[in-house]
Amino acid sequence: MELRRDIAEYRAAAEAQADRVRERINAALEVSRRTREEIEERIASELHAPRVPAKTAPRKAAPARKRTTTAHATK
Repeated sequence: MELRRDIAEYRAAAEAQADRVRERINAALEVSRRTREEIEERIASELHAPRVPAKTAPRKAAPARKRTTTAHATK
């Protein structure tokens, strides 16, 4: 009889732990589902949004390259 009580306590604790884990998993799944929906909405809105030219600020010219001397040029 006493052995069965101990097993019942362990079983109840295991079930409570399983319930907590299940709740955490479901919460994480809900967060990931919302995140995926937000990402899909952003992608869709960017695909359908009109393109704006990227000329908001003038670009600086690339610095000039330094000339290097070669062996045949110095002869």
